[in-house]
Amino acid sequence: MSVAQDDSPSQFSLFEGDLLNRAVLRLGVRSKRPFDVFLRTLIVFGITWGVMALLSIRTAWSLPPDAAYARNFFYDFAAYAQFFIGLPLYLIAERVIGASIRGASQDFHETGVISPEDIPELDRIEAEVSQLRLSYWPEVICIVTSFYLAFMAFGPELVRPHGSGMVTWHVKPISPTPFLFWTLTHWYTAAGFYATFFALPLQTYIWVRWVAKIWMWYRYLRLVSRFKLQLVASHPDSTGGIGFLSEVQGKFALLILAYGISGVVAVVGYKIAIEHAPVNLPPVWGLVLGFVIGAPLLFLAPLLLFTKQLGRTKRRALAAFREKATVGAKRVEDGWLNRPYSDETDVAVRGDLQQLEVLNKFYERIHGMRVVPFDLRSAGQLVGSAVGPLVPLIPYFFNLDGPWKDVFEALLKWLPGR
Repeated sequence: MSVAQDDSPSQFSLFEGDLLNRAVLRLGVRSKRPFDVFLRTLIVFGITWGVMALLSIRTAWSLPPDAAYARNFFYDFAAYAQFFIGLPLYLIAERVIGASIRGASQDFHETGVISPEDIPELDRIEAEVSQLRLSYWPEVICIVTSFYLAFMAFGPELVRPHGSGMVTWHVKPISPTPFLFWTLTHWYTAAGFYATFFALPLQTYIWVRWVAKIWMWYRYLRLVSRFKLQLVASHPDSTGGIGFLSEVQGKFALLILAYGISGVVAVVGYKIAIEHAPVNLPPVWGLVLGFVIGAPLLFLAPLLLFTKQLGRTKRRALAAFREKATVGAKRVEDGWLNRPYSDETDVAVRGDLQQLEVLNKFYERIHGMRVVPFDLRSAGQLVGSAVGPLVPLIPYFFNLDGPWKDVFEALLKWLPGR
């Protein structure tokens, strides 16, 4: 498959021309304007939650007043979080992060960080990543994974024993029916069937697709980090001239927020509030804890690829500075400290003293250079987007006299000597 011809430095993209964008483009909806993002969201929302709602109206209307909330699709706030909030955020994130990545590509080409003789190789790398973007095999993996995860969400309910106490809108009881290696005790409702084989796979595909895009971006960063970068220790961004990478990674906070709401809070909240799962259950607290810690690290860790070159640049700059600063400082001392004071001497050395003050500021800039290209603002965005969605779960988790005690005890078992 040939690479698209518009992959110039300013047009480098992880999204343009892939399967989802081609499908939506056939509907006449592009991806550049904010209104196009709104139309995409409306289309995806309509063929997922909208159809499930239509299929659930009759069932919800006929439920008795004392029926469990879990049997009513319209009480499933996990679905609201996933389709009302999560889906739009994923689609908005594509536009925001895609533009930021294009900007990073342009910075690599135009700021001088990549030497002119390496620019052709950089173009080759971007063409290789574009080839992955347009290839079918990542899409096939994403689609298969999405159907598997969607089936595993509701599929186990088909063989749940009668009278287990767990009720949902996904399935309804049937007479035990042998099927392959299992005995089916439940079968899908109309809405559950549509959710399992269309709505959930599509919603899951959208975030699994993001996993593929993140992998492509990390591959790009890994290949670029192998260049001999033209870093400047005294650069105002305090990261040798590649501070723009921190800004790019900070934009992924929107993606963390989307998954936190749709994949963590929605799932955990539904399990606790509707299915009455205990908070000290490892799949509950483990998912929350793993997300809070792992999500920010996932986007900060790739920047460590540049640490070796940044550290080497800083050490070399400090060594060169010390050598030159020693000569300058010695000249000032010889001309001012080690001679009798006079007005003529003061005037003659005043310029050297001003130069010494400049050297002090220059040293502070080099010494303050970071060897990992991210700043506290970007790190704060990532951490905040991981913690923020969990606020609705605080009443359930932060009860130290209740389930948290068991959680802490479970964590302490992993410590040495426990």
